[in-house]
Amino acid sequence: MWRKVALGAGLALVLILSGAAFAQGGYEPVFEESDCPFDLPGVTCGFVIVPEDRTNPDGAQVQLAVAIVPARSGNPAPDPVIYLEGGPGGAALLGIESLMNLPFTEDRDLIVFDQRGTGFSTPSLNCPELEGDEESADGIELCRDRLIEEGVNLDAYNSAASAADVADIQTALGYDQVNLAGVSYGTKLALTTMRDYPDGIRSVIIDSVYPPEINDLALTPVAFVDAFQMLFERCAVDDSCNDAFPDLEAGFYDTVTALNDAPIYLETDDGEVELSGDEILSKLFLALYDSTLIPYLPYALDLLSYLDDEDALLEGYDILSGAYIPEDASEPPPSAVDESEFVQNYMEEYGEIDDSEGQAYSVDCAEEYQLDDLDEAYASAEGAPEPLIGYLTGGIDGPVGDCQTWGVQTADPVEAERVESDIPTL
Repeated sequence: MWRKVALGAGLALVLILSGAAFAQGGYEPVFEESDCPFDLPGVTCGFVIVPEDRTNPDGAQVQLAVAIVPARSGNPAPDPVIYLEGGPGGAALLGIESLMNLPFTEDRDLIVFDQRGTGFSTPSLNCPELEGDEESADGIELCRDRLIEEGVNLDAYNSAASAADVADIQTALGYDQVNLAGVSYGTKLALTTMRDYPDGIRSVIIDSVYPPEINDLALTPVAFVDAFQMLFERCAVDDSCNDAFPDLEAGFYDTVTALNDAPIYLETDDGEVELSGDEILSKLFLALYDSTLIPYLPYALDLLSYLDDEDALLEGYDILSGAYIPEDASEPPPSAVDESEFVQNYMEEYGEIDDSEGQAYSVDCAEEYQLDDLDEAYASAEGAPEPLIGYLTGGIDGPVGDCQTWGVQTADPVEAERVESDIPTL
């Protein structure tokens, strides 16, 4: 599953490109109310029905799972907020409880929906072939073939189609204007919607912006190295951290090299793990998203340098994975905090629908990896510290090969162009 690098929140000032990606004609988007998959008082759920391919409005349909959360004040403004989930492939409805108390939901209704191909929307582009007990080395090809056999048009699941879905949700629910709030990939979808359907948008919040004009394959190595360097540099200028771990950076890279040369097998609570240098790089990158874990990462990396001490390795790995935090921590990591009963139990009833691998491939392959400059990307990876180069070049080879297997058409080059708009945007 691809994880987008958080590029930082920013201000988008923008000029509208003429023309929409799809003509919103020849059909009428319809909202059909249904039971919610969770028990939250006052929330209305249902499906907005739209064409899978808007150039063929009489063909296959997509059912977009939608939840409407009423404003807490009981007196909502006429323009709700539509939340756009990240990923691509994230299931927004699964995180609805965490969204309900955001400040803007005091006086505005909140519209949460699972983007086409994700979560409770149908058809689902989730790939069990890439998950859990069903995981297979040929999983991408198996998932692709199954979805095509089921009649899914993999080329119809992209940012332009999802932007048209946003406009259709607004129409089906009867709102003259809406506000958009997107995070990570959701910011790219917000920008696409601003470009293609500006008239109904009052304002936009984009958090951790993923601009369409970037070369993602080239930027990822830069952001990856910058994140690591920031960790090392902040430890170096902190007296207590530097006193405890004076050789943190050099020791870390030595550990990565040693474990790539000779991986160690650890027995964890989740089973046996092959502890390689690349596994540590992957875990550290994800750990840097969790501000609760960051103060403990120098300690974890130091523990992982004791290659002959299984207890130290296990403790370091567990901290890095977010499964454990030292007892003197003031608060537990998010992974240790109790979640809602629905989120705890949804996998048993619905399967692993928290992220849709197929949706991610359809979006990223068409709009990103097949439009990116590969020479620039490899040059970027090869400029990283030596112990990182193999991992980062593999992070380019992998998506490129996966996209060849997934086989979607390359998007219109407009999907890689900067969006400009005069819609008020934070």
